Amino acid sequence: MPNYDYRCQDCREIFTIVKSMTEEVEPVCGFCGSPNASRIWNLVIRAGGITQDVGQGSKSSGATKRSGCGSCSSHQCGSCH
Repeated sequence: MPNYDYRCQDCREIFTIVKSMTEEVEPVCGFCGSPNASRIWNLVIRAGGITQDVGQGSKSSGATKRSGCGSCSSHQCGSCH
Protein backbone atom coordinates (compact mmCIF):
# COMPACT_ATOMS: atom_id res chain seq x y z
CA MET A 1 0.00 0.00 0.00
CA PRO A 2 1.17 3.55 -0.66
CA ASN A 3 2.60 5.79 2.04
CA TYR A 4 1.32 9.35 2.34
CA ASP A 5 3.45 11.89 4.21
CA TYR A 6 1.95 14.86 6.05
CA ARG A 7 3.27 17.79 8.09
CA CYS A 8 1.28 18.89 11.10
CA GLN A 9 0.58 22.62 10.85
CA ASP A 10 0.41 22.93 14.66
CA CYS A 11 3.49 21.05 15.97
CA ARG A 12 5.33 20.89 12.57
CA GLU A 13 6.08 17.14 12.94
CA ILE A 14 6.06 14.89 9.86
CA PHE A 15 3.99 11.71 9.96
CA THR A 16 3.04 8.98 7.50
CA ILE A 17 -0.30 7.36 6.77
CA VAL A 18 -0.36 3.98 5.00
CA LYS A 19 -3.60 3.48 3.07
CA SER A 20 -4.95 2.24 -0.22
CA MET A 21 -5.36 4.77 -3.01
CA THR A 22 -9.15 4.63 -2.76
CA GLU A 23 -9.44 4.70 1.04
CA GLU A 24 -10.60 8.00 2.56
CA VAL A 25 -8.63 8.82 5.72
CA GLU A 26 -8.50 12.18 7.48
CA PRO A 27 -4.90 12.89 8.48
CA VAL A 28 -4.54 13.31 12.24
CA CYS A 29 -1.13 14.04 13.73
CA GLY A 30 0.16 11.12 15.78
CA PHE A 31 2.25 13.50 17.89
CA CYS A 32 -0.24 16.15 19.02
CA GLY A 33 -3.58 14.83 17.70
CA SER A 34 -4.26 17.84 15.49
CA PRO A 35 -6.31 17.33 12.31
CA ASN A 36 -4.57 20.39 10.82
CA ALA A 37 -2.10 18.71 8.43
CA SER A 38 -0.82 19.34 4.92
CA ARG A 39 0.18 16.65 2.46
CA ILE A 40 3.86 16.49 1.53
CA TRP A 41 4.09 15.57 -2.14
CA ASN A 42 6.99 13.23 -2.79
CA LEU A 43 7.97 12.66 -6.39
CA VAL A 44 9.43 9.27 -7.22
CA ILE A 45 10.37 8.62 -10.82
CA ARG A 46 12.08 5.51 -12.04
CA ALA A 47 12.57 4.87 -15.72
CA GLY A 48 12.41 1.33 -17.06
CA GLY A 49 15.48 -0.54 -18.17
CA ILE A 50 18.61 -0.97 -16.14
CA THR A 51 18.65 2.22 -14.10
CA GLN A 52 20.62 2.20 -10.88
CA ASP A 53 18.89 2.89 -7.56
CA VAL A 54 20.38 5.89 -5.79
CA GLY A 55 22.37 4.97 -2.72
CA GLN A 56 22.37 1.23 -3.28
CA GLY A 57 26.14 1.02 -3.67
CA SER A 58 26.19 -1.22 -6.72
CA LYS A 59 29.85 -0.54 -7.55
CA SER A 60 30.64 -4.23 -7.20
CA SER A 61 28.19 -5.24 -9.92
CA GLY A 62 30.79 -4.70 -12.65
CA ALA A 63 28.21 -3.08 -14.93
CA THR A 64 29.55 -0.64 -17.48
CA LYS A 65 28.39 2.95 -17.23
CA ARG A 66 25.88 3.81 -19.92
CA SER A 67 24.32 7.07 -20.96
CA GLY A 68 20.65 7.55 -21.58
CA CYS A 69 17.47 7.45 -19.57
CA GLY A 70 16.92 3.70 -19.37
CA SER A 71 13.63 3.77 -21.27
CA CYS A 72 15.09 1.59 -23.99
CA SER A 73 17.53 -1.27 -23.94
CA SER A 74 20.11 0.38 -26.20
CA HIS A 75 20.45 3.61 -24.21
CA GLN A 76 21.41 5.18 -27.52
CA CYS A 77 18.01 6.15 -28.93
CA GLY A 78 18.33 9.85 -28.09
CA SER A 79 14.71 10.19 -26.93
CA CYS A 80 15.79 11.30 -23.48
CA HIS A 81 18.17 14.03 -24.58
